[in-house]
Amino acid sequence: MYIPSFVVMAREFDTSESMVQLTLTTFLSGMALGQLFIGAISDSLGRKRPLLVGTIAFLISSALCAVAPSIGWLVALRLIQGLSGGAVIVLARAVVPDLAHGAKSASAFSILMAISGIAPAVAPLIGGQLAPLFGWRSVFWVLALLGGVMLLLSIVVIPESLPASDRSDRALRGIFPNIGRLLRRPAYIGYLLAFAGGFSVMFSYISASPFIFQQQLGLSSQQYSFVFASNAAMLTVMSLVNGRLVKSFAPKSIILFALTTMLATSLGLCVNALLGPTLWVTWLLLFITVPMMALIFGNATALGIEAVRDIGVGAGSGFMGFSQFLAAAIAAPLVGIGSSPALSMAVSMVVCAVIALTAVLTLTRPAD
Repeated sequence: MYIPSFVVMAREFDTSESMVQLTLTTFLSGMALGQLFIGAISDSLGRKRPLLVGTIAFLISSALCAVAPSIGWLVALRLIQGLSGGAVIVLARAVVPDLAHGAKSASAFSILMAISGIAPAVAPLIGGQLAPLFGWRSVFWVLALLGGVMLLLSIVVIPESLPASDRSDRALRGIFPNIGRLLRRPAYIGYLLAFAGGFSVMFSYISASPFIFQQQLGLSSQQYSFVFASNAAMLTVMSLVNGRLVKSFAPKSIILFALTTMLATSLGLCVNALLGPTLWVTWLLLFITVPMMALIFGNATALGIEAVRDIGVGAGSGFMGFSQFLAAAIAAPLVGIGSSPALSMAVSMVVCAVIALTAVLTLTRPAD
């Protein structure tokens, strides 16, 4: 939600683009760590207590971000906000199989996965309308308000879904042995890298786009948010299209098509940046590139989890979530390096797409 304000924030704090983008990196790093550890902790302590702690921490850290006196404070506070946000995400996913089974569980997970994929692209549209009216700090006050609503729902609506008899005091100790087992499955690594690489392509765009469209191409924050909205709308459409495609095509074929398209359009963005980026060419290429994530997200998750079902669905899903946000955290500040944000973004997207495509082609089985 605060991404459209990156340019304004850099001016207010008198700092560099990369330093502002570091606030996104620390948030994503926190989300990665939160998803890796909190799920296992909840297997020992139950879901509700960690959920309450995570939600309270999110509320408080959001409010403190709104009054951060310097970019250094904001970087640190965003790490805490990310940890608490990642905790809430993984706990929401853990509650679903506790309460629902079969078709109901699948339906609930489909909704959660759609939100996870679409929300990062839709949020800047909201922030682009909010920040010009009330300032970038208002975004964090809105997040604090949402944290309050989440806390109320956690107290009143969400039950403790994991009975004491089903808890394990060994869950936390099993994290690293399970990760070792996961990393010995080539197919899982292939789909994990497809998932994380595709997400990093999208986050390269998300973190660099305000500087490209506002600084290089001269759009206002509100105009930029409408450009962002067009990509978010197409991402939503492609999420619906994927539901139909999987009935006729193998999920791996869909992933390969999406990654190949991502790579081709990312190379086009490199050429566009080298020749001097123009608004319509930049927008069109991104309009094709970003929605490809919708064809990767669910398919790579399903195939990756299937490859390690005997090790554990929770372990496989948790490490995928960790890798997803860790990769995005690495990509986000790299797009601030160099004098041309458009070129830095395009190069980052090409590298991530190449890694993802190579991983699927070399590590997964032909029969997938």
